[in-house]
Amino acid sequence: MIGSTSRYAANAIEIVTDEDGESRRVIVPAAPEEIRARIIKYRWSDQDRVDSVAYQYYQDPTQWWRFADVNPEILDWTDVKPGTIVRIPYAD
Repeated sequence: MIGSTSRYAANAIEIVTDEDGESRRVIVPAAPEEIRARIIKYRWSDQDRVDSVAYQYYQDPTQWWRFADVNPEILDWTDVKPGTIVRIPYAD
């Protein structure tokens, strides 16, 4: 469930049907906006998780969305392939 304070509250929700005929509701991502950020490049390893990388750079595991925003080509953060270069914005 998306609450009114969620960063996804303004996104559209649609019903999709998969190849097995199962229907589910999904969030339709908004079109990416241009983001300007000072970044470092990080090579993802097979031990990495979004929460641990967020903690490493921001000392807060819930801040993983900060690097998700500047890497819109990665759609599933639970399945980032080892060796993928991920842009991490500076904490400023």
